[in-house]
Amino acid sequence: MKQPKILFLVVIALLPLTLVSCISGSAQLARGWSGTVVHDGIAYVGTVDGRVVAINSSTGNLEWAYSIAPVTTPSSGLSCGQSSVTTAIYSTPVVDRDLVYIGTYSGQVYALTIASGADRWVYPRTGSIGAIVGSPIIANETIYISSSDSMVYALDTIHGDLKWKSEILDEEGKRHEKLWTSPVVHDGAVYMSTFDGHIYALSVETGELLDWSFESEAGFDSSPVIYEDTIFLGSFDRYLYAIKIGSDVPMWKFPQEKPAGNWFWASPIVNEGIVYAGCLDGKLYAINAETGEELWQFESKDQRGKPAPIVSSPVLVGNMLIVANEAGNVYVINPETGDGERIENRENGDKPTIDAQIRASLCAHEGLVYIKGEDNRLYVFDITEKKVSWDFPLTIEE
Repeated sequence: MKQPKILFLVVIALLPLTLVSCISGSAQLARGWSGTVVHDGIAYVGTVDGRVVAINSSTGNLEWAYSIAPVTTPSSGLSCGQSSVTTAIYSTPVVDRDLVYIGTYSGQVYALTIASGADRWVYPRTGSIGAIVGSPIIANETIYISSSDSMVYALDTIHGDLKWKSEILDEEGKRHEKLWTSPVVHDGAVYMSTFDGHIYALSVETGELLDWSFESEAGFDSSPVIYEDTIFLGSFDRYLYAIKIGSDVPMWKFPQEKPAGNWFWASPIVNEGIVYAGCLDGKLYAINAETGEELWQFESKDQRGKPAPIVSSPVLVGNMLIVANEAGNVYVINPETGDGERIENRENGDKPTIDAQIRASLCAHEGLVYIKGEDNRLYVFDITEKKVSWDFPLTIEE
């Protein structure tokens, strides 16, 4: 029963990613929840209309914008005619030296210059690999990224040349498992979680599978996070797992008794022995990293007072924990006690903090938190003042 159960859960979870409106012959708005990264005073973010933009974090001015080439979708299956569709961007950019890197749902990896946004290279040079949803990571002058074609790729950061690609990661040859989570590099290995319940370890040098892997009865829905040789990640069975690298059994799963109210979709963060995990049941949980014991929980809500899903990982800013829910509310929480307060909407206190859904990852930098809303605006929060400092429209008029 394991395989049908997982397939059903994955289809339900990811259906919003694959539904794109279609009007024959017209360009359509792509959706995506690319997050933000800040480097040397410039914020880089992927937009819902298929662009990568660079914004000066001091002035709020646009530095440059790069449009990812649209893709043409042929008429087949459930589609309703040939369409030119702007490319969705789900991965969060990463910056290294003079380049910003990003993966696209159309199956390319772009390296853009931070100075002007010109494309230095694109991989592959022609065509595409499978859709990219997880964010890239960089280590040892190599960019690692997963793909929906069931493989992990390692590219040279300077020229975009392929160093290696893994074998197809599947369950004993039964099917190709789409990889929509982000890899993580730790101690000479690349770790990858899959929707069919595996954690694979690959050599950072060759991409070959290493001796250790882990298999669970339920699929993993979040990207892995590693803290002191322990992997923390969420599962479709509504538990958060702690798994020691090299072990065949979990160190613990949380909650310790009955499962949570929904999935731990966002990756947790770990700080000073405490795991902070947001859940689609609207709660943020603080958990002892060694024992799995709950320390506290904080419930986020929408404007009707009902729990609202937490889709994005929390971030730490000094001695404060910042979390946002899908309803658009942003909270500042004491990480020791779990006491928190909502940041008010700057125009109308009865509205959410921002009047848009939040699914993108949060970025904390020098006391500010950058959050992209589903209204295609970038909001910058001053956490000390507990307010929005400024916001910027990401849709660029031609």
